[in-house]
Formats: sequence, structure tokens, C-alpha cells
Amino acid sequence: MTTRYARDRTTGFASPASDSVEGPIDLSQTLDLTNPSRYPVRVRGATFVARGILDGDILIADTAGSPQAGQLVIA
Repeated sequence: MTTRYARDRTTGFASPASDSVEGPIDLSQTLDLTNPSRYPVRVRGATFVARGILDGDILIADTAGSPQAGQLVIA
């Protein structure tokens, strides 16, 4: 006899975090990519490795921001 798995029954302990499950993260909403002054830029090369930015990483550029000391400026 074969019984189908029912998700409401577990074979072990129920997760104590099941009440805290969040939905998926929408990166375009979180990063506000609908704003026309923000857009993603892919890094090529190893120029920024000292700052923890590696080849292939994606940065969010904000053209509305003003450059400040200590911030990374993409030109």
C-alpha cells in the first residue's frame, strides 16, 4: 500500500521557526530599481578587490547621489 505525503504531517519535530517564515525578497523593490537614477553595473577586473568588490559582482549605481569622501565612485 502506498500513501501519499501530506505536508501537514511531519516525520520529525516541527520547526520552531515556522511562525517566522517570510516571503520571497523582491530585489527590484528593495533596491528601488524603478528609480530612473539607479541601475545595476557589473564589475569587470580586479581594481576594487581591496574594497571587497570582485570581478563579476553587480553594483547598484545611483546617479542622483553626490560623491563623498570614502565612497566608491564609478566613472
